[in-house]
Amino acid sequence: MKRSLISMVIRVLFVFLAAVMTNAAMAQEAYPNRPVHIIVAFPPGGVTDVIARLMAAEMQKEFGQPFVVENRPGAAGMIGAEYVARAKPDGYTLFFIPNTHLVLPALRKALPYDSVGDFTAITLLATGPSLFIVRADAPWRDLKEFIADAKAKPNAIQWASSGIGVSTHLGGELFQHLADIKLFHVPYNGSSQPVQAVMAGQVSAAVSALNASLPHIKSGRVRALAVATEKRSNLLPDVPTFEELGVTGMRNETWIGVLAPAKLPRALAVRLNQFFMATIARADMNERFVAVGAEPVGVELEKFAALMRAEAELNRKIVTGANIKPE
Repeated sequence: MKRSLISMVIRVLFVFLAAVMTNAAMAQEAYPNRPVHIIVAFPPGGVTDVIARLMAAEMQKEFGQPFVVENRPGAAGMIGAEYVARAKPDGYTLFFIPNTHLVLPALRKALPYDSVGDFTAITLLATGPSLFIVRADAPWRDLKEFIADAKAKPNAIQWASSGIGVSTHLGGELFQHLADIKLFHVPYNGSSQPVQAVMAGQVSAAVSALNASLPHIKSGRVRALAVATEKRSNLLPDVPTFEELGVTGMRNETWIGVLAPAKLPRALAVRLNQFFMATIARADMNERFVAVGAEPVGVELEKFAALMRAEAELNRKIVTGANIKPE
């Protein structure tokens, strides 16, 4: 009697587990069966928005459903981020972010969400290295001459970034720390304005995202003294890295990643990751990314999650060390 009862319980469990697995498989196969919303926490026209729309068109072709880009700007990206953090983890809300998403926790004492814990990391799509630029007729022939001049004139040389607490600002602060120099910071609003300020002679130098400065480097109006990446950029192979020039540890990139709400089913996260990795590996997509000053990357789920945690901690250290306050 006991054996038959146990056998019956085991059979019922097998039937139940089989049903659960079948339903899960069917749910995965059915995705998506309605429009998917891609949130961008900034206004239209920026590089994050441009790449989000580029990928939305590719996703629509692949999955056969509309992928709708929604711009939800405001509060330095917090409005869009909170919206995604509160959304259902069902794959119908995706979030395209720049790495400023991981600067906010260092600047704000309290956020209405956890920038890492309330999201599922899908992949790092693309990076755009930061450059240290000066005007074409600047007196410094290279970065070493600039550093020597800055050491001789503490706080006398003005440099620009695209705003308080953004990636280029943190990059400039890190550069000063690593090179043991003091510069005078002039924050602007937006990525193009610091480059314009350098060309106009309003400031002597800038830490700039590659996509903002690349056209002016090619035209000869500004010079890039160094690129803040581990290896030279494929887009500017003649520009040395900070590392090559003796500034060890200088890394500063603008990157774009894809997130979803926390607790997204792993099978769906893997499926999305594989789609993005395969898509940006195509030669035609590489050309389209390069056209907006970005280099396609693509990383696995766990690697991107680890990168987010590490960068959030680095940002905290830079903001604390430089005593950066939000505007």
